[in-house]
Amino acid sequence: MRLALVMLLGGLGLLVLATSLFAGEVSPAASSEAPPDSGEAGPVAFIGMPHRYDLESHLEAKPNPWKSVFLSGIFPGLGQLDNGAWAKSTAFMVIGSLLVANIVVESQRADRYRALYSGSGDEDEAAYYYGRYTSHLDRRDSFTWWTVGFWALNLLDAYVDGHLFSFSRQ
Repeated sequence: MRLALVMLLGGLGLLVLATSLFAGEVSPAASSEAPPDSGEAGPVAFIGMPHRYDLESHLEAKPNPWKSVFLSGIFPGLGQLDNGAWAKSTAFMVIGSLLVANIVVESQRADRYRALYSGSGDEDEAAYYYGRYTSHLDRRDSFTWWTVGFWALNLLDAYVDGHLFSFSRQ
């Protein structure tokens, strides 16, 4: 239950972060006044709306690879999002979240079996709980190593994508 709440709050935080990255300042075209030289009023639906992120202009500009690495260091997939790789970004975010969630779950299970081991009076029962405790510690450590490797791959991918962003256009 706690894990689901943490993942939900993390997802909401990511949604707020992504929304703030894509929202910009109010553009001159979105102002309530028409440009003085045109004589026409802008579309009524867009008057007063804030300027949204323009994907085409972002795709024409080459992203900074080090900015992508920094963003991916904060949370896996943000650098890929900055590079315009939406599907890859989603995959990195989901896989990274699952790996961290597994670390948390295995750590909680190990703590539970450690408490059962400490409170056990029977020698056979204590041996069973100790075996389960070490098993969950080993799994937690494995997930930690997988997460570190995945994080490094995430940083490398963000850097390479940033460098090779306009490679196919040249």
